[in-house]
Amino acid sequence: MVCHRCPGRFPEEAEDRTEHVSGRVDPLFHALTQSQRERIEQGAWYHSIELPGGRTIAGLIPVNALRGRFEAFGIPADLRGKRVLDIGAATGWCTFELERRGADVVAVDCVEYEDFRAAHQLLESRAEYLVLDMEEMTPERLGRFDLVLFFGVLYHLRHPLLGLERVLALTLDTAFVESYVCDADRSEAERAANGAYMEFYETDELGGQIDNWAGPTTNCLLALCRASGFVRVGLHYLQDRRAGVICRRRWDREAMGAAAAPWISAAVNNRSGQPFFDRAKDEYLCVYFKSARETLRREDVRVELGGFGVPVLKVTDLGRGQWQANLKFPYGVGAGAHDVRLWVEGSTASEPFSVTVGAAREEAAALDESVPDLYLISNGTAPDAVFRGHRNEQLVCWFRLPTRNLKSNQVRARIGAEEAEVAFLTPHGADWQASVRLPASLAPGEHEVRLRTVNSEWSNELRLTRA
Repeated sequence: MVCHRCPGRFPEEAEDRTEHVSGRVDPLFHALTQSQRERIEQGAWYHSIELPGGRTIAGLIPVNALRGRFEAFGIPADLRGKRVLDIGAATGWCTFELERRGADVVAVDCVEYEDFRAAHQLLESRAEYLVLDMEEMTPERLGRFDLVLFFGVLYHLRHPLLGLERVLALTLDTAFVESYVCDADRSEAERAANGAYMEFYETDELGGQIDNWAGPTTNCLLALCRASGFVRVGLHYLQDRRAGVICRRRWDREAMGAAAAPWISAAVNNRSGQPFFDRAKDEYLCVYFKSARETLRREDVRVELGGFGVPVLKVTDLGRGQWQANLKFPYGVGAGAHDVRLWVEGSTASEPFSVTVGAAREEAAALDESVPDLYLISNGTAPDAVFRGHRNEQLVCWFRLPTRNLKSNQVRARIGAEEAEVAFLTPHGADWQASVRLPASLAPGEHEVRLRTVNSEWSNELRLTRA
């Protein structure tokens, strides 16, 4: 079964074919798709291909329409030094045009196109050509790419959001996404007011093809791109039932300023309260931070993980300058340690807070009898060591210890006469930060705080106040 792609025509070739029957068969799209299918079965190429000497193999999609799509996206004319992935390459015009512009290109489709092979030979192309399904495309298998083209593929997928997450994991900078949208016949105002939903096609309702599964609204397509993990998503064109969206992985640094940076007190897995994440699980990141800003919207907060932006889903004011940001942990993050940084609009970036993904957790090192040097304690939600009984309060302890491989279960805290659990432990240069849950029975008054490792004596004493 051949996955025929969405029609690739732009205004200079396209007739006005805008009738759409919501939730049912789109009759004109159906007729157009069937016509293309018949021509392909009779031997027509899908993309037109330009050959040396000014010759062209005429295909269903004219060269000026294919070039018009590149222009609509603003794809750079000079791609030297860039690695680019073309998902859904079909006959290969995009692949060969990217290569002509200087890129190192990998082309992928779910079936092998003999026409691509023939054009590849005629053009003496060096592009790599692979036949893979979306589920087989991983950074471990393909590496990562500066740019990714994802044209006419999304609506062929049974799980569109998972497909976009795969695209995110393969993208270092920018992905260009084009898809069929089910509300292209509506006015701009109607589309803006329309919801973010998808039509589901159980059999061959879209175009008479059984591999067309979903038709998102324009708003839904944009929302899917954001939900997959891209932080800057913009609609760049809407033409002939197709929407073109540019998706970027990194925040715009021009929104930074000179204001004081936020301070991250913790970045943890919302299930465990620990800074560890499992690649095989659907997990969420909670970032606790302090900011001098009196008000913050979700749109004001920028979080980065390993240098890539991560969309913020919710920001909560915890009081006294303490905030909580909730985020979906991105798909495809590699095993090992990764720095979380945060900034708000107009500020500089915070110091990093390290989280660990997958099996990269090392076994705890054997400890000698060195005693922690406890030099600072504070309330995680306030700048002092006064605790007022609020639900989100945690004791933050800063200490020095001559080891770089220490785990939270190797550290003990004592508050007054009671031992307390170390919730998580984070290295900061040569120092350590331990976050400790206060005993619920802690009485008002002053209490000594001490730390030790499983092999050491108790540390020096600092004091907190339970108001």
